[in-house]
Amino acid sequence: MKNEIAFVMNKVNKNFSSGKQLLKVLEDVSLEIEEGELVALLGPSGCGKSTLINLAACFEKPDDGQVLFMGRPITMPSPQRGVVFQSAQLFPWLTVKQNISYGLTLQKQKKEIIEDKCSKYIQLVKLEGFEYYYPPQLSGGMQQRVALARVLIMEPRMLLMDEPFAALDAQTRLAMQQLLLSIAREIEPTVLFVTHDVEEALFLADKVLVMSRLPGRIIHEVKVPFQRPRPISLIGSTAFSKLKRSILALLNI
Repeated sequence: MKNEIAFVMNKVNKNFSSGKQLLKVLEDVSLEIEEGELVALLGPSGCGKSTLINLAACFEKPDDGQVLFMGRPITMPSPQRGVVFQSAQLFPWLTVKQNISYGLTLQKQKKEIIEDKCSKYIQLVKLEGFEYYYPPQLSGGMQQRVALARVLIMEPRMLLMDEPFAALDAQTRLAMQQLLLSIAREIEPTVLFVTHDVEEALFLADKVLVMSRLPGRIIHEVKVPFQRPRPISLIGSTAFSKLKRSILALLNI
């Protein structure tokens, strides 16, 4: 039985203008994401993936078409659609705990609620013992864990993740991928995850949407057949390699 559809783009176009030139960034993009589904958006650099995420977050508006969340048009940014960027973008003068609780503090939540939720999400992203460290004292991977917890503490129904592990070294990146799978198993958020890494897309996603070069279009949808939990050894399997080759062919790499 299918879950409810959480997120929809219907025939979306987006252009950017520079002087007299018009650049078509997205063309006739349509997609659906079910509640609790982890969808990877895969494509070459500069194909409009980040623009699509910005439309989902409502940082940008489409020129044509509809963008819907839980059946309603998206008209403004909302903590219900939390965004995790490539860089952690933490406040260096605040501790880990203060960074994570920042949104709740702005909402003037009760102190005991903030404490309880901080404890829960610090544990979820495995940062116990680092609550009173400052961002410059942390590794890149740990900073991204703080950024992820800062979004999760607002309890969004959807995560919009724009290449959040791209700047990390290979070992840390794999650890963060495993952390995301663990979080997805525990709290089942709807996730739209942007990447240009085929292995990352296949390791994480329930479904991979492959985009063309500019103007960005969805040219193929791949249902990922691998069951969860997904061990690291999956990446070296014959079935994984075969699916990876087929997607690379779509990308003409």
